Amino acid sequence: MWRRPRRSNADIAGPDPVRAGCLDFVQDLKLPAVENVRELKPYVETHIGQPIRLVKAEIGESLPCGMWIATSTVSYVFYDPETSQAHQDHIIGHEFAHMLKGHRGSTTLPTPDAGGLLSLLDPALVRAVLGRTDYEEHDEKEAEMVGSFLKLHANSYRPPTTSPEADRITRTLLRRG
Repeated sequence: MWRRPRRSNADIAGPDPVRAGCLDFVQDLKLPAVENVRELKPYVETHIGQPIRLVKAEIGESLPCGMWIATSTVSYVFYDPETSQAHQDHIIGHEFAHMLKGHRGSTTLPTPDAGGLLSLLDPALVRAVLGRTDYEEHDEKEAEMVGSFLKLHANSYRPPTTSPEADRITRTLLRRG
């Protein structure tokens, strides 16, 4: 019987020290078992000390497909509702990563006229937008990796079975391994 070899952290992280640091960071968080990234929201709220609101918003083509705006009382994670569920979860995980890593971003917007969503917000709030669009920036690379590891953590969760039939099958398969 062929078995997939167990992957070590070095296999997952590869030679990139930033990637390895991000993997270690996520493992050190001691995250709860969750079925998807959105279920990490209470953990992240506790970590940053304020509530988080997940907001579906058509952000516009000139801006990133997601963003985190922090006020003194609440953090907003805006994500595109027109993309797939998997992509939405990736966006949310990416923004959670910025929060968990304590990134502050820039205080300038990528375009002079942000339009759409941002025109509805108070200018002081808009200045708090993490205006990142370049994945070569260290914080962006880190958020992409930590966000991916958050999704990997969520995707690795398998709820326990409560079916006696499934348990019998599992015991049989484990005996044959």
